[in-house]
Amino acid sequence: MNPPAATDPRSLPTSTEPAKADLDPVFNAVARYFGLLAEPTRLKILHSICDCERQVSAIVGDTGASQTNVSRHLSLLHQAGVVTRRKERNAVFYKVSDPVFADVCRTVCIQIAGRIEDRRPLRDDLLDFAARH
Repeated sequence: MNPPAATDPRSLPTSTEPAKADLDPVFNAVARYFGLLAEPTRLKILHSICDCERQVSAIVGDTGASQTNVSRHLSLLHQAGVVTRRKERNAVFYKVSDPVFADVCRTVCIQIAGRIEDRRPLRDDLLDFAARH
């Protein structure tokens, strides 16, 4: 007869820690949140409006993307609650409505830019990180 298998204490929920299944909605929401950053055009748009409200035509000029493409990404960001918009006659203005989102975006961009400037391989860093966690 085999001895009972040892239970990994990390798999047991504690009274202060929600059960892992309870965290699924949180993880899904966080993945959608970070998914908004997974498109370079959206990053350019956020860079354009992170400090001030901008008219769509100015955002198009800043990003170098087409008006159609910028409008599509702005609509997605608006639906996600990251940006707000207001209309003034024929012009539409956008600004970041979630300062935390802008801060997360800025922090990640600064970290990545620093690694590129230092010529550190990003791929190797990410693989090392994944292996440790």
